[in-house]
Amino acid sequence: MNRHAYLTGPIVFAAGLIALLVTWLVMEPAALHHAFDQDGYSPFELATIPFYAAIIPLVWWKCPFTGSRTRRTILCLAVSCVAFMAVVKEMDLHVMAMHYLYPEVVKADGSVYGLVKPNGQPLTGTPFKMRFLTNSGAPFGAKAIAVAYFTLFFGVFGVTLMYFAKDLVVGFFKTLPPAWTMCCFGTAGVMVQLCDRMPAWVRHIRGFPKPKGDEIDAISSLFTALEEGGEMLIAIFAILAILQAHKLYNPKCRD
Repeated sequence: MNRHAYLTGPIVFAAGLIALLVTWLVMEPAALHHAFDQDGYSPFELATIPFYAAIIPLVWWKCPFTGSRTRRTILCLAVSCVAFMAVVKEMDLHVMAMHYLYPEVVKADGSVYGLVKPNGQPLTGTPFKMRFLTNSGAPFGAKAIAVAYFTLFFGVFGVTLMYFAKDLVVGFFKTLPPAWTMCCFGTAGVMVQLCDRMPAWVRHIRGFPKPKGDEIDAISSLFTALEEGGEMLIAIFAILAILQAHKLYNPKCRD
């Protein structure tokens, strides 16, 4: 493997950011928001889904792990589970399921209604929040679905990440390409979470007024592009890391 191959991840990250920023500069805010964010059904969001779906067959075809067959199977199952749940999240299938099974407490848009907090105020937000899980009026089955969602997505991902934490740190300082790509993966994940909340923070700090009604301003459109673009980058980095690790470790994959 080329000695500069570890720079592939950072180069892809930089190229992705530049492409997103240029897109933001040339598109009107409302048009960009329409193209990037329609509750999972915008052109860009739909284009992201195949990248996550591709991870599942790829991780079995180009196994990136070493060790026994059992170890590799368990790790491939973990990656497949997380990738599948990412597709579920991108398409809001978990929200649809919750509404279909419990329409008395979850609306079609995923918001909770008909429940109250201990102080008597209406419970707001989505069923995938701790305040829903701890609410005595929420159906047990709905809570079970929310817990399963978090366990299969974030739980499996967190355990797998902790399992490889030492290898990632060592690999980073040894300039191993998969480790550097996974660092970009993590950076993109942090960017997505920050961009989800950044518009409100920027307006609060700068004293900007909130957009009226459905108005989309430049601030919102910028962070929409970075958030949705970051979600695609996460999938791209996962695919890239699998291919890099397979190329690096494939000779060591033995039964």
